[in-house]
Amino acid sequence: MKDDYTPRIHETLATGVYVEHPPDMPELVYMHDPAEFVFTDFTRNRPAIITADVSIDAAMSKMKTVGVHLLLVVDDAAVVIGQITASDILGDVPVRLAQTTGKAHSEIMVDMIMTPQKDITVVEWSHIKNAKIGHIVATMHALECCHLPVVENGRIRGLFSARSISWHLDHDVSENTMCAHSLAEIVQTLS
Repeated sequence: MKDDYTPRIHETLATGVYVEHPPDMPELVYMHDPAEFVFTDFTRNRPAIITADVSIDAAMSKMKTVGVHLLLVVDDAAVVIGQITASDILGDVPVRLAQTTGKAHSEIMVDMIMTPQKDITVVEWSHIKNAKIGHIVATMHALECCHLPVVENGRIRGLFSARSISWHLDHDVSENTMCAHSLAEIVQTLS
């Protein structure tokens, strides 16, 4: 069957039309700045995802390639079933799992060490869309978390990352620094 595609109504470009784009976010931010300055918004950026049946070595490789420290774990329908972080992969859980199961590190799959969906703490977009960076830092510090996903209408809208916040606030957060410690240092500067 042949589709009947007719041309859409068109016109010439009017004078004074500008290009629409999201605002440029500042490189250096302050606690009183809007939280959106340090928010990874999945309506503008593709989320980093992986399936549960992939090895943790492949997950780590993807994190390095994409430049993130957290992957959302999804099923075949793109429903979030968990999350995995670089700390999960580089921590002692895979080592203990390899010792107890006799599996090689390369045989450990994402679903064996990921944080399951039921254990992921999130905040609702409506509660933070007008928040300041200081509110997010205080929330993440209280929850002792390094990543804070934000949900809206049954979907993950985006997330906050302690590493990203620290970098934008010009705090030194090296690969070996636990984000909870860096958040605690940031919270101390609020006092």
